[in-house]
Amino acid sequence: MAGACQCPLPYEGIACETDARDKFVGTWEGRRDCGSTQGGLRYFVWKDSLPLRVWIAGPFWQAATETLEARLWESTRLQIPLQILRDTALSVEGQAVQRWDSLFLSFSLQGGTGSTLACSGQLKRR
Repeated sequence: MAGACQCPLPYEGIACETDARDKFVGTWEGRRDCGSTQGGLRYFVWKDSLPLRVWIAGPFWQAATETLEARLWESTRLQIPLQILRDTALSVEGQAVQRWDSLFLSFSLQGGTGSTLACSGQLKRR
């Protein structure tokens, strides 16, 4: 359109040759704030065979590693749909936004009693 390609997700680039999920794939380290700040956290992101899905593995609550499904919402944004954390009564949902060499996590943890805890994280690519 007007001399430029309009690419369907997950593709982007001059000729729709790049998978937008590639910018999320890798190892990310940083800090997370869920009521108290914790540093030295590591998250891993990899692509799925389905065109809009990626997986995020890392400590969403305490130190336990959880693997959550996420979907490419925009070329730089992942949506984390509501999911139950393994071996807990907690559910999580949120988003991740990629900018340059940073990944910004924003999610909420919801307890069985209806209580909600807002969490955020700033991660750098490793």
